[in-house]
Amino acid sequence: MHADGHSVEGRAAVTRPGEMRETAHEPLWLGEAVALPTFEVLDSRSAQGRLDTRPKTVTMEDLVRFHGHACDGLVRGAYAMRALADVALPGKPFDRTDLRIVSKNSPCLGDVAAYLTGARVRYGTHRLDDSLGVGFIIQVISTGETWEVREEPGFLPPLLGAWDKALLDPRRVTGPEKAELVAVHEAMVWNWIRKELLPSRPAAHYRVSRLEGASLPEAIHEAVRTDVLNRQVAAPQRFSNPYESTAVPPPELNASDPSVQRYLTGPPQ
Repeated sequence: MHADGHSVEGRAAVTRPGEMRETAHEPLWLGEAVALPTFEVLDSRSAQGRLDTRPKTVTMEDLVRFHGHACDGLVRGAYAMRALADVALPGKPFDRTDLRIVSKNSPCLGDVAAYLTGARVRYGTHRLDDSLGVGFIIQVISTGETWEVREEPGFLPPLLGAWDKALLDPRRVTGPEKAELVAVHEAMVWNWIRKELLPSRPAAHYRVSRLEGASLPEAIHEAVRTDVLNRQVAAPQRFSNPYESTAVPPPELNASDPSVQRYLTGPPQ
């Protein structure tokens, strides 16, 4: 159980922000980083959407579990988002009820974008633009304030990028040679991450700028996201919700409770 009452049941262990546990998918040596990114996020409290002001911590371990594996794109994306947050949201969490994001249509970069901002393609809040490369555009929905972050050109050695493309093209590298070179390339990319990215801080290789009058790419699909509609509803004054705390099971509600009596009269017509 976290100190804020949020359950961690089902996880084998709890790590402090910035730490990694050795598993099949989370290399322990990521902990060598000078500034392994962690993030604070806000979400709505329930399906009805009132904003919860208690931040939650998202670690690299969480991103790996969400994405399914550790990879250079995931780590580079996390560094880019940390650099962006330090400039655009200094000292503030990502409000996952109030953000749009633009990313390349990449499995790893798209997952970083969606997980940290709460944006989704199906709601029109996650937009796609492959020209961004390793970078993001983030927009606060309520204010329109827009920021961009991009990886420093040439930071990834061109040879690594060339091998990335070759190994994803079934016409260029095939058969037994491919079996060997996929493994070699993976090792070379991780070695670059370990030697170049992990000893640096996010601001060293990820450039952030504010965009004025930005026009975002068109949404692929748009729908109403219901669990954020009531994000600005004030805290209750008359009735309390005993299920607010997850630390202790609350007593069951019964018909004598004034809030239950009001509820049973039905919603406004």
